Amino acid sequence: MLFQHTSIAQDLDYCAARYPSITSFKPPPYFAEARREKIDISANKTMSGKDGSSTFEGDVIVERHELRIRADIARFDNTSREISVHGNVHLDTISMSIDADSGRFFLDDNNTEFSNISFFVPETRLRGYAEQVTSDSNKSAVLSTSSITSCPPGDIDWLLSADKIELDLQDEYGKARGVVLRFHKVPFLYTPYIEFPISDKRRSGLLTPSFGTSSSRGFELVVPWYWNIAPNHDATIAPHYMDRRGLQLDTQYRYLTKTTDGTLDLNYLNEDRITLEERYSLKYLQHTNFTRNVRLNIDYKNVSDDEYLQDFSSSLLGTSTTHLSQNADLVASYTNWHMRALLQNYETLDPTIAESDKPYSMLPKLALRGDEELLENLDFTLGSEWVNFVHEDNVSVEGPRFNIQPGLDLQLQSSAWFFNPAIEYNHTQYNVSDGSGTKIDTVDLNLPITSIDSGMFFERNMSNKLVHTLEPRLFYLYVPYEDQSGLPLFDTSVPDFTLAQMFRKNRFNGGDRIGDANQVTAALRSRIINPATGKEYMRASIGQIYYFDDRRVTPTDIPATSKSSDIIAEINGTVSNWSANAGITWDIERHNSAKHNASLHYESDNNAIFNLGYSRRRQTPTNIEPLEQTDVSLVAPVGRSFTLIGRWNYSLEQERDLETIAGISYESCCWSMIVALQRNLVQSSTIDENYNTSILFQLVLKGLGSVSGDSAVDKLKQSILGYKDEY
Repeated sequence: MLFQHTSIAQDLDYCAARYPSITSFKPPPYFAEARREKIDISANKTMSGKDGSSTFEGDVIVERHELRIRADIARFDNTSREISVHGNVHLDTISMSIDADSGRFFLDDNNTEFSNISFFVPETRLRGYAEQVTSDSNKSAVLSTSSITSCPPGDIDWLLSADKIELDLQDEYGKARGVVLRFHKVPFLYTPYIEFPISDKRRSGLLTPSFGTSSSRGFELVVPWYWNIAPNHDATIAPHYMDRRGLQLDTQYRYLTKTTDGTLDLNYLNEDRITLEERYSLKYLQHTNFTRNVRLNIDYKNVSDDEYLQDFSSSLLGTSTTHLSQNADLVASYTNWHMRALLQNYETLDPTIAESDKPYSMLPKLALRGDEELLENLDFTLGSEWVNFVHEDNVSVEGPRFNIQPGLDLQLQSSAWFFNPAIEYNHTQYNVSDGSGTKIDTVDLNLPITSIDSGMFFERNMSNKLVHTLEPRLFYLYVPYEDQSGLPLFDTSVPDFTLAQMFRKNRFNGGDRIGDANQVTAALRSRIINPATGKEYMRASIGQIYYFDDRRVTPTDIPATSKSSDIIAEINGTVSNWSANAGITWDIERHNSAKHNASLHYESDNNAIFNLGYSRRRQTPTNIEPLEQTDVSLVAPVGRSFTLIGRWNYSLEQERDLETIAGISYESCCWSMIVALQRNLVQSSTIDENYNTSILFQLVLKGLGSVSGDSAVDKLKQSILGYKDEY
């Protein structure tokens, strides 16, 4: 079994005061290279023998490079080049301190031997006892009948004892035989043999098992084995027993080269006890830097069936995933120019999505974008792409689309204002066919796009040395109307209406539709800034679009006739440990809110956290499902040792919980524990419950590591903003 080494931060003065060895440890001297074979000895009394030996008595201090020994008596044998010490022996090395009854070491080969020792490692606060320790020239050490803990004296909550511990100081790992791990004096783990690192260096071996329980999978036990294949390759192979599902094999392979790092995760269940089917998931991630300017990213995910994530994921994010991306993205950047080659496909997991409504694959997408300075303040811009769209059914329109959009951008600006007129020309053409392969005639799309972006900056100094700004902005956009109803719809959608969307030159995402426009956006932003650090304490923005013509290019082909858009206002600020933000989209026709949200976040120095959020979105043509949710979470320390943990994510629209977490954590000077109950909404036909309920548990023995895995902390980090765990 291989335990994972963990370092301990200096958490509480209360704990530090309970380790007297902290004050007794003093780093040994560092000698210059020319003196590293020298040895310094001082004492109250020195006697020389006829055989050439020397005896030192009273406050004896022996110092050598990165070594110091204190004792009552020391004797130096010049013949054997041995120093023996007795009485109140204390030894300091660069990483630990040792107290012993007696000991000896040889100057020529640095071999040492000490009896009845107690040792202390300040970095991890690990301390222990051994009947005898011997070392071989700083290469290895052997401890017999030893025990280790990170608990303070007099309060030993956990203890690891072993018949024999062998430390390889060169390879930086240890081996122990006859190991018993006790928690509150109760033995709960025995192994005849374990290996453990004494640094961050990796080594093959059995990792600490993890366990848990959930209503979807029952009792779970994972026993991972780590394989350190090479310095740049490793793998983890973990049999994963699930009481309700069966035995699954979880594997992860990682590799690293000069240009590439990649990860392959494969989880395989031969036969699900509930569905009686084969279940698996596959994820491959790769990032390659061929040069400083050329990189490749691969993101491939695949699962055996539509309900795999709902059955085997313990987070709301996993159970609500509707599509898995499968893409390879090659990007090259040179100065201001960016080229891209993309292969993208999706695996649809939501069975309610009709086959004709599933997204198109892009096989491939080729794009070139950039800008080049022609004259001072005048730039040439270009956006272009060629995409071949493929659909999995035999009915939908398929084929390539070509788009090119050159332009000129004049940038006039100073520290107090900017004025940027631009003109672009969009050309789009198709070469598509229907499901039977019959070519479809389409009309090329040719549209000029004219815009003027302008703004001013006003500043005033506040009494507290902060700066208050006022930043008005006007953005004019003109795009003539052209009938596009006969063109295909491959990747076009209507984005969520935001402040940033007000300043885009197309109100559609994708390249199939160019929105006609004759409009001006008026916006105002105000900020409070610390000019010395650039930190923003407050930011408030408001904006609205005014339309001079009806918009005839719409998703429904029904013209939009309103004379102005909804009003969007946002504000966020930070004061001490508090941060808050709020936003509203005000419907000017109905005189009510189309969307609003607010959140509050608090995080203190002692890791106390409070989050409060509310969001509401009414049903619109682009948002089919209305939404109204509240989200409350907290991490609340109670006293010195206990912390309450909770989250409640509730849908007011559906009148049901989305995710709830309730738990408690305990932390002492040498161990910590988390116990929490998680319940999240799922929609799966393989189980009867609408909710998956699981128990999150983690036990960490400080200095040794987690003895129950780290999945509990990972799930809490996903669910609670700001949550962190130092151990």
